[in-house]
Amino acid sequence: MDQQIQFPDIAEKLNKVRIARALVLLPPLQKHLFHLIPFLVHHNSVKYPGYSASNTPCGINEYIVDERESQACDVFSLPFMTEEADVNAFEGVYAMGSTGSFGQNNKSDVDVWLIHRADLCAEDLALIRVKTNRLTAWFAEYQFEVNFYLVHPQQFCGDQAIHGCQSSMAHEHSGSAQHWLLLEEFYRSQIRLAGKTIAWWPDAKLNPALLSLGDVHELPASEYFGASLWQLYKGLDKPHKALIKVLLLEAYASDYPHSSLLCDRLWQRSLAGDFSILNDAYYSIYEIIEAYLLKQNDTRRLEIVRRCFYLKCGLYLSRVQEGKDWRYAQLKQLVQDWQWPDSLIATLDDCEHWHSGQLNWFNDQLNELLLASYQTLLRFASTHALNEGLRIEELGMLTRKLHTYFSQDEDQIAKLNLLWSASVAESEVTMVSSSRVREYYLYRQGPQPQNLLGESAICKGKAPSTLMIWACLNGVSTPETKWHEFGQSKAKSRRLTEASKRLLNFIGHDWRVSKLDLCKPWHFRKLIFMLNLDCDPTIEWLGQEMMVDVMNANVFSLGRKKANMLGALDAICLNSWGEWQCHRFEGDTAVLQALAFVTPGLRRANLPVDIDVISCSQKLRPQLKLAVKTLLRQTVRLCQQVQQSSTLVQPLQIRHTRYGIFFNPLGMAYQDLSDAKSFYQQLSRSHLVQLPRPELGDDPFSSMPKVVQNYAAKGTIQYFLRQRTDNLDVFILDEENQLSHYVQAGSNMDELVNKVSHHYVFDEHYASRAQFNIPQFFHLVRVMGELTVAPFGMDITDQDTEF
Repeated sequence: MDQQIQFPDIAEKLNKVRIARALVLLPPLQKHLFHLIPFLVHHNSVKYPGYSASNTPCGINEYIVDERESQACDVFSLPFMTEEADVNAFEGVYAMGSTGSFGQNNKSDVDVWLIHRADLCAEDLALIRVKTNRLTAWFAEYQFEVNFYLVHPQQFCGDQAIHGCQSSMAHEHSGSAQHWLLLEEFYRSQIRLAGKTIAWWPDAKLNPALLSLGDVHELPASEYFGASLWQLYKGLDKPHKALIKVLLLEAYASDYPHSSLLCDRLWQRSLAGDFSILNDAYYSIYEIIEAYLLKQNDTRRLEIVRRCFYLKCGLYLSRVQEGKDWRYAQLKQLVQDWQWPDSLIATLDDCEHWHSGQLNWFNDQLNELLLASYQTLLRFASTHALNEGLRIEELGMLTRKLHTYFSQDEDQIAKLNLLWSASVAESEVTMVSSSRVREYYLYRQGPQPQNLLGESAICKGKAPSTLMIWACLNGVSTPETKWHEFGQSKAKSRRLTEASKRLLNFIGHDWRVSKLDLCKPWHFRKLIFMLNLDCDPTIEWLGQEMMVDVMNANVFSLGRKKANMLGALDAICLNSWGEWQCHRFEGDTAVLQALAFVTPGLRRANLPVDIDVISCSQKLRPQLKLAVKTLLRQTVRLCQQVQQSSTLVQPLQIRHTRYGIFFNPLGMAYQDLSDAKSFYQQLSRSHLVQLPRPELGDDPFSSMPKVVQNYAAKGTIQYFLRQRTDNLDVFILDEENQLSHYVQAGSNMDELVNKVSHHYVFDEHYASRAQFNIPQFFHLVRVMGELTVAPFGMDITDQDTEF
């Protein structure tokens, strides 16, 4: 007798076990919602949530409703329908991921694969996406996160299907970053909610009653790199989950090409009749990682993985009043084997109340281990080149997003991942300065010496503004938080507290980053100038503020002594890549330095930049704010107004010196214009930093420098490509905005982009530092006689998608 005849029954037995375990872990209301997932996909009626159009495809093969769906409809006051669809649009509906496994907790989402008929057209799929988006929103009203993914039945069968059926990358969809590894995860964790049984066992024979998506044993080595990038990206939100998955990839890679896949392991146990909790998809991931790390004698990473696994389960062993589900005994045995003290278990169980210091430590550990695994997988992948299925534009978006997070730029404000913590707000914080290293440290205690003794700083920076913007952005400082500076007066504490409250008013907007944003040079979205926070010349000023207003005096050159009332300026910036930064400017020319710094980012902005000025001085607060804000608005107006052939000049007196502020298409510069000779020399020479102009031949339309100037952004390598008949024009701006030009003979754009991307991904200088700073690529095309720039490979219909 052919043993494969029994396989669907074995698979169905495992499926029933998983459904039963999933339902045990769900609260009563979510149990009913879980039953409604296939029901609402199967039916399309104006009476049901998700309805958008009468012609939205619906119907699931072999779906039969029963009493559970009827009860669920009663709970939510929905009519119970049993009519069949005329034509079934779906082969099946399946949950995958942590649902029904050790990793399911009360905050887990449910990922649902809708495997549709192969002949559905683009319009049909668009209608289904509208419906599933509405269903996701409806489930969310009951604090139940359900994500739907449309899957083509041939998506994992053959190269042509790989490119033709994949969805584009989105926050919850890996696009081309992973393919076979995604299928392997589906096979090992899927739960059939309705439709055909998945033939996920090895060497499955074709059977029209079953649904086979492909053979995961065709897994190419080159896919590990894309999958590791994707897990790093997912780790920006949930690093504990990402670390477990990326270490599984590392364990797989260590045995390549003889990797023992987890789905095979689960199937072999099922064949042997083992349907115990040991034959669990998530628990088995831990077993494989543990064996791998013990073999590596890597006890440090193993300890962090154990904590991640424990926290992912969401089963708190120290809370005796909580219920004990089917995982309790096994998890308790694991903790005993790990020899964890009760104090550690209690700390982990209190994760919802972790303060910023605890979160900082754990986040640092997770990031370090994620990057270490990435380096290991990068070395593994370097001998196998990039995955041919990984779209270069998606590689660019992933690496750019990772660069914004893992950047080593000291001016960037680090994001504190709250993980499980409900709040990290503090009632008091204290800044301590170190004159030896000229750094500031932030503590989550009051300023009394006994409070600070033995405590660790939660943040450090080169200026008080850095600590303040970090605390405000990450929820540590709220309107109720009192600020102190150790060893300083109560008046200084009051000024700091007031400054933090005002700063909070300016940073509350939730800015989204689209795919197009990541594929273009950054520009400013938000700009806050904070004045005299810690260096305040107005304290020593003895004049009358009223007279300054009456005489319309210059606060940068005030009174007989020509005193400059601006001692320091902190530019707090949010750019279009989602990065917050804080830049410090001091001395008499602080305002000029700041304006020169922000001008390029203001000029590249195609929408108005949100601009604010916070004056923290003891005296002349409104006068300083008005003077700086006026200058800043003039800078915005002039840098947008200046023409290609012109230079605009704005005079400004600071102390005893008269400066000229020069604007042209290359940016802004300033110079002492105290004497007429210097002024005319500057006008004739224009000492602005200029990009070198390459020789562009006799082409009368070669306005390349103008195009480059509009896109040039320091810190990023940029390639501008122009396809000729027999060759390729290549213009390169390096990280310092130095321009070079060469002609690549006999090459096309795709080949060059792939070759250059591969070089930067695997180049030792970049890879060893995990910079993720691969070049941006732009396509130069002529439209109506004008040379224009378009991000390489970007689908115009997908460019506004948030990422």
